[in-house]
Amino acid sequence: MKKVLLSFSVAVFALLAVGGLSCNAAPRLVYNGDTLEWNKDWIRKQCGTLDIQENIIEVSGIACSRVTPGYIWMQSDETEKYIIATDEKGAKRACKLKMSKTIGWDWEDMSGGVYNGTNYLFIGSFGDNKETRKDYRIIWFEEPAIDSVNMPEQTVTPNYIRYKYPDGKSHNNEALMYDNLTNTIYIITKVYYNVCQVFKMPFRLDYNPSDTLTVEYVCDLGVRSDLGYSEKNQPYKGFHLVTGADISPDGKYILIKNHNNIVATYSWILYWERQEGESIDDAIQRQPQPLYCYNYEWQGEAICWLDDDTFYTTSDADDGNPPIYKYTRKVQDIEAVASQTSPWTKVLMGNTLYLRSKEGLYTLDGRAVR
Repeated sequence: MKKVLLSFSVAVFALLAVGGLSCNAAPRLVYNGDTLEWNKDWIRKQCGTLDIQENIIEVSGIACSRVTPGYIWMQSDETEKYIIATDEKGAKRACKLKMSKTIGWDWEDMSGGVYNGTNYLFIGSFGDNKETRKDYRIIWFEEPAIDSVNMPEQTVTPNYIRYKYPDGKSHNNEALMYDNLTNTIYIITKVYYNVCQVFKMPFRLDYNPSDTLTVEYVCDLGVRSDLGYSEKNQPYKGFHLVTGADISPDGKYILIKNHNNIVATYSWILYWERQEGESIDDAIQRQPQPLYCYNYEWQGEAICWLDDDTFYTTSDADDGNPPIYKYTRKVQDIEAVASQTSPWTKVLMGNTLYLRSKEGLYTLDGRAVR
């Protein structure tokens, strides 16, 4: 065990450099007329790379497995319509799900959810770049267990809900989320330089595939592009081009992300904490917090919660090998850790750096080591 001792001030500067507290270079987000404050409670690190590109490209939706913890389901809108499961390192395919029948196209997002104690996977067959589509569908099926040894490939029989919008128009969509508390599916439109809209529908098991449900309008999300100018006299673009969303399993936290491959600095993850007794509808009409640790991802379209303290994102990388990012909530704010009065030393244990004081040992992101 090798120890490296540094003065407290040097340790703090080194902490910012190597501790994973990456700085988001995007300008502050103006949202519904207000400038939002960054949420700095999260750490972002790359945990893996999806290097099984012969199986799936352009990952547009992910969901953590609830039946077999430790795996992430991924779907693409560019390949044959199937789903794969891998761990957070992304190096090996654990399972491949095929559909027993083709019932949708242009898959743009997926989510997991629980209904009457059973875990389901939901897929949004609702992409519509040209806004000419008349048949939108939410595909759903019971989530199977992952057995990479005995059942590396499985076939599932999908169901679907056909729906339309209350205005009678066609809309492009890339974001889907499911609320376990109310068994409600939420859909968010993707709009360029304009306001995105949120719609919802109740989930049941008895939908007739031949029927068409009219989804309910919830609210406009974010702002239009007429937002004034930044300090460099560049116009703010606002929060548009929504590409992914998810609600934590206990329904307490909400994430909605966008991407802008033309102006990369206008990409954010928005975060809401749902108050006790509050609906998702009301929560997302409050001002959110953009996550400070998020950095722009090329074609970043996928996001999912593992639990209240962890979520993942991935994207369509230029080389076809999407990085997998893991976000963890700080257990203790690093500024609170650094403000302790006792002397600090930086300690190298194996290949990991820690901060040590008489109060205990801490990771560089402020987590107490037990």
